[in-house]
Amino acid sequence: MLAKKMFAILAVMALSFILLSVEVAAQNASTYRSELNIVYSSVAGKNLTLNAFLPTDAVAPAPAIMEIHGGWWFGGDAAANIKGVGGWQVFMRHHLAIFSIKYRLGKEGGFPECIRDCRNAVRFIRKNAKRFNIDPNRIDVTGGSAGGHLSLMVAMVPENFQDGGPTAGLEGISARVSGSFSYIPPTDFVRFWDQGPGDVITNAAGIISFRGINDNILNDSRPHFRILFHGIVPDTAEHKVLYTEMCPVGHVRTDVPPLLICDGQKDPIVPGLEGKELYEKLRADGADATYWMTPNGGHAFPGGASFDKILNGFIVRSLKLNQ
Repeated sequence: MLAKKMFAILAVMALSFILLSVEVAAQNASTYRSELNIVYSSVAGKNLTLNAFLPTDAVAPAPAIMEIHGGWWFGGDAAANIKGVGGWQVFMRHHLAIFSIKYRLGKEGGFPECIRDCRNAVRFIRKNAKRFNIDPNRIDVTGGSAGGHLSLMVAMVPENFQDGGPTAGLEGISARVSGSFSYIPPTDFVRFWDQGPGDVITNAAGIISFRGINDNILNDSRPHFRILFHGIVPDTAEHKVLYTEMCPVGHVRTDVPPLLICDGQKDPIVPGLEGKELYEKLRADGADATYWMTPNGGHAFPGGASFDKILNGFIVRSLKLNQ
């Protein structure tokens, strides 16, 4: 009898705790509105757009985070809804304004074109801070895979980086960001090229050609890079300098904004913990960098015990959020 009473009491207490947790979560939750397909830049005859997910309960201008999608710089798309953004739960918890952008892909893009697009998206968001009710001085950037590379480039390159500069209407506006959360990013293009399988084909007559991209090859960097670098490959010292200039290891310095860099321990597409290599170079130079490796993780969003805490702490610090 006593056991039944104790069970009933514990059940009521558990239910009360659940209801209280739901109530607290509801109080802390932010409602969002969406603005889709906003043109942020027109370049090379193409309109580039972004999607905005904006907290409706923001009293003061909200801090913001801009997502850059992955897809080998050839595919992928801006998130059509807030749950398509990696880390959205943490971002919503802090009532961040969230933006997800498109950029030029494949042979229309490449390097430095897609880097330029992402930096111009930052400029557009900053220019329209009042429209979006955001703080123009608190904008982070995030992305995974190719988007991880691009988010690092946005954060790390100098203001005068030679990517073509601002497009019409964005002149004189800074592309700087407050921090970058990047995951499973390629960070060293020369290394990435060297680790990729060969793509040279020699026929019976001795004529050399190059095979196309093979989606069944996990780290098929070479045919991708031939297109993305407009035919240039890292076969000379000069060309290696170009490859390095277009990736994060070429921009290690002390005064980069805070960076959170994440690898998957067993990533089959970007093998060899390229993020760790970058992190170690940054720390040796005295930069503000944090590293996370997902144990047994593949080419996916980071996970593992304590990662949510790591991401949460990084966002709080880089965007100077009140707790």
